Amino acid sequence: MTDAPDGSAARTSHDDLQYDRIGEDYELSKTLPLTWYVERPSVLGLLADVRGKDVLDLACGTGVYTRHARRLGAGRVLGVDISPKMIEACRAAEERTRLGVEYAVGDASELPRLGEFDVLLAAYLFNYADSPEALERMARTCARNLRAGGALRAFVAHPDFDFGRPLPERYGFSFEREPDPAHDGRIRVTAHTDPRISFSAYLPSGRAFEEAFAAAGFRDCSWDGARLSVEGELEHGPAYWDDFRANPPWTVFHCAKCAEGSAA
Repeated sequence: MTDAPDGSAARTSHDDLQYDRIGEDYELSKTLPLTWYVERPSVLGLLADVRGKDVLDLACGTGVYTRHARRLGAGRVLGVDISPKMIEACRAAEERTRLGVEYAVGDASELPRLGEFDVLLAAYLFNYADSPEALERMARTCARNLRAGGALRAFVAHPDFDFGRPLPERYGFSFEREPDPAHDGRIRVTAHTDPRISFSAYLPSGRAFEEAFAAAGFRDCSWDGARLSVEGELEHGPAYWDDFRANPPWTVFHCAKCAEGSAA
């Protein structure tokens, strides 16, 4: 595959094959209660101030939020995903409605410098790091592609998600521990779409996040709760979201690239 923006070959790993199988079906998950009323407002909140800014969306999937960034007035917008099938879906959407968004196949652990971006969006990307070293490689890719002071904004599975507390099945998702002798924290996530979509991911600790990004040249690391929309409460009632509030499966991670030295 020769689709990286610099013309170099993009390496395919075994993990991207799960997304080649899922393909455009993955977008069905965006209609489930947890994605529509929590993921969507949370990620759009991360893009609220992108007018006139250059945005890189790593692990862009089918490009839902990549296209939102452009509609919100971003300048250059580039979506990158490791799965060729996902990028095919992105480009098909661009053909249907031309927004001027660029897309490329690439591994976020190994990407070269693609430009100087003001904002780097990463929804779920870091939950595919199977070790602290892999997480740091991703963090260094982010630093390499942000200008000094640029913002990293990530939507991630909650590092403190507790499998002994309420689970998110009522909102359309299953989270299950997945035995893996080689890696800690491997989980299987299933979206209850038709057909069901299932994929593997990892749960790095909050400390692992902060250490990886500090080592890669970031500062001001912080965490925010995922946002439940007012529409979600009105549609289902406050009590419906009690399990979500008791054990939120997702959260938001922020940091900024240091003004001097990116460690990239």
